[in-house]
Amino acid sequence: MKIGVVTAMPIELAYILEQVTVKEEIKMNRNTFYVAEYEGNELVMVTSGVSKTNAVTYTQMLIDHFKPACVFNLGIAGGLKQGLKPADIVVGEFYSHHDVKINQMEELFPYISKFETNELLLDFVSENMEEVIKGGIVSGERFVESNEQRDQIIRDFEASAVDMESSAIAHCCYINQLPFMAIRGISDLADDSAKDTYDFNEKFVSDKVGKSFLKMIALKQLKSE
Repeated sequence: MKIGVVTAMPIELAYILEQVTVKEEIKMNRNTFYVAEYEGNELVMVTSGVSKTNAVTYTQMLIDHFKPACVFNLGIAGGLKQGLKPADIVVGEFYSHHDVKINQMEELFPYISKFETNELLLDFVSENMEEVIKGGIVSGERFVESNEQRDQIIRDFEASAVDMESSAIAHCCYINQLPFMAIRGISDLADDSAKDTYDFNEKFVSDKVGKSFLKMIALKQLKSE
């Protein structure tokens, strides 16, 4: 199975690159795409850079040039749902842009305010990854690092985590009619202490997500999806 993987930052892809057999590195449009094999799966991976704009640019390029069967976004995020703590892993049930008005999303193309994960993919991942939490993930073009910003997002969206890329990749995959899922480890709680907590947890949580992802895709069931 050919699987597309998009991360925002190199640290979010580092563990996976250390574990897989990279067959080819393809330089394209100011970036590098890695083609690798792991447990019978072909992985096409790219680090897009932070932000929705960067993420959607390289996701579309990955889809156009490599034709994956599905796309995963891996990395870290701020926790919103009560009870979440650093190193918890959230798998996305739906994705939305927290920096766009809901009525604007619904009244303009593609006329949808929430992009939902393919049900079969969601069931498989949630059943075969250890200790994951299903929930919504919202994204915007800023790092959320204050109680005020966090509380506003919680009021507007019933989401579990916040990042800067997932909703844009989901948007892109929706238009391309391609299954998508974001798997995000909680690095901080998107509050007044988010920056310090993020810096402390960044590598450990990124590696944990990568390790869990590789363990999950090694299962034979995913190869036949």
